[in-house]
Amino acid sequence: MQWSLIFGYACAYGLAMSVLFSAGVLIGGAVSRDFLLNDYPEAIQERYGKPRSERGRRVATWFGVLFWGGCALPLMVAAMLHLRSSLGSDLGFAGGAVVGAVMFTTLVLVDLVVLDWIVFAGLRPRIMVLPGTEGMPEYRDLAFHAVAALKGSPLIVVAGLVAGGAVAGIEAIA
Repeated sequence: MQWSLIFGYACAYGLAMSVLFSAGVLIGGAVSRDFLLNDYPEAIQERYGKPRSERGRRVATWFGVLFWGGCALPLMVAAMLHLRSSLGSDLGFAGGAVVGAVMFTTLVLVDLVVLDWIVFAGLRPRIMVLPGTEGMPEYRDLAFHAVAALKGSPLIVVAGLVAGGAVAGIEAIA
């Protein structure tokens, strides 16, 4: 198996997925600043003092549906099909698992470094600052975001196992 080709495709498709995810987060923030309220540091949530609005809940739901169903899954399928075509052979469980895990690792790293550290903590655009919390030092808490990314990292393994299983299952049937 050509692992460098597999990693290359996984990183490229993972970057595409990350761009779409980042755009979705910024658009979601423009539509409803509080749609990611539960992802803010506790002190910011407390000072904001309100639960997520109904609009914020709708935006979060639509973001999830559109990103996972309309972007992540189609990109995962496209990556697998494109890679399989380039390899000229089946990917198997291991190849599919690596593609899924690397794509999601790329997403987690771009989310952490670009969205959380550079945009959220550094640039702090108005669409990401909750009303009444302007200037709080917790916006610059890089460790908070790193810990949150680590807490979500087991999903990378899950994504890899699910992708590998799906590829193996489909290839067994086909």
